[in-house]
Amino acid sequence: MPKEGKRKPGAGRKKKYAGEVMQKYVPISIADKLDDIYLLLIDLEREVAKWEKICEEKSTSPRYEQARKLVTVLRVLLDKLGIDASAIYAQDNEENKSADESQVD
Repeated sequence: MPKEGKRKPGAGRKKKYAGEVMQKYVPISIADKLDDIYLLLIDLEREVAKWEKICEEKSTSPRYEQARKLVTVLRVLLDKLGIDASAIYAQDNEENKSADESQVD
């Protein structure tokens, strides 16, 4: 049993997710893979943003017409989810922003 008293500031488990969390029941097949699904959403968001930039740069190229259509469909689907993928994790949020900025340059 731990002794009674006050903990030092910053002690305890760090928050994993940014924002509020709630308990939900999900199928076991998904529960073990939630972090992988979140990481997939983050990677997908980055790839779509990268391809949007490429398609804008080559807007006159007919070869990129199909890529533009695919990027548009993916962007609509991602926006329909209503999840800001970059703000899912608490500790990685600042690191992800700096990594995104360095990729853009």
